[in-house]
Amino acid sequence: MITSFFKEYGNEAEKILKDCTHIYCDEELFFCGYKTHSDYILKKTNKRLDKGDTWFVYYAAGKVTKLFEIFEPQKFVCFHRLNSDKLKIYSYNRLRDYYGK
Repeated sequence: MITSFFKEYGNEAEKILKDCTHIYCDEELFFCGYKTHSDYILKKTNKRLDKGDTWFVYYAAGKVTKLFEIFEPQKFVCFHRLNSDKLKIYSYNRLRDYYGK
């Protein structure tokens, strides 16, 4: 899984990993991302906000439902799907409920 990350991002992979504050990798899952505030995404604000309420998933592969067991809940989860640059933001609880955790 981590191999596909390096193949997809090539020379940028190392920089991306340095920008991510949360990285997890085992035989079932590879994840890199960070906490941010939903206003940065929804309102596109640049004002400094102290507390994050959103998991920004930069890259995830494998058994992504495992993330609900590993990381603390936030209000939202944000990511983009493959082959799309459009960001999606969902309620954390809604995603967790939908995927059966």
